[in-house]
Amino acid sequence: MSRTALLAVAGIVLGLCALGKPAAAATIGDRIDPPGLVDQHARPFRFADLAPHAVAVGFITTRCRTGVCSLVTGKFAHLIAVADARRERLVLVAIDPVADTPAALERYGRLFAGDDRLRFVTGSPATVDALARGFGVTRAGGTSDTHGETVVLLDGDGRVADILTGSDWPPATLQAALDAVARIAYNPVLRVLVHLTWSAEGICGGHPVDSPLALHHAALVLLAALPAPFVLLGLARGGLAKQCAHAR
Repeated sequence: MSRTALLAVAGIVLGLCALGKPAAAATIGDRIDPPGLVDQHARPFRFADLAPHAVAVGFITTRCRTGVCSLVTGKFAHLIAVADARRERLVLVAIDPVADTPAALERYGRLFAGDDRLRFVTGSPATVDALARGFGVTRAGGTSDTHGETVVLLDGDGRVADILTGSDWPPATLQAALDAVARIAYNPVLRVLVHLTWSAEGICGGHPVDSPLALHHAALVLLAALPAPFVLLGLARGGLAKQCAHAR
């Protein structure tokens, strides 16, 4: 790659650094795969086993008193019909392991989905609590769900690609974000570029791409396209040189 291209890449990465925010307990680029989890059928569950799929991870409890968990679960269930089964997976982590046993999760899941395309996950209280708190998910009073509608999107390597916070987001918003992550998960060039930008953490003092996913993807596409003119120019020069050699 020429000096001009290298300078352009460096400028984009440093620009993304400037957009970064102080690292939270869990943030963009972190790998998420705590041990000891099980699904609603009491089978061992690892996020690593879902690779190379893009994964949407929500948080619920079967004893939610606010209705938020039913709303989140219903939105995830709606996505079953539209999510790309070849590239995407849907997972809900239960944040009250004492009540949210595999048997309870299986009964709860049958109210929303007729098959296992929507996975419900639980584990030891310490494991689940650490995972949930890493994304600001908490519960109060033992049973009340207070976390809103936080959703974490994992890329094809089990790393956090985006975090949706707030409440009352439509399923289409989550689906669009999940599709965007899946495009990177199944594009080897973009996956390499993602990890290269995350490797700049030492330069930036934090995750350089801890920024809106749309901006992140726009920068990655630009980075991927940047070398193309130089490659084409090199091929054109090579072809011209061959023609000149034949002419002689």
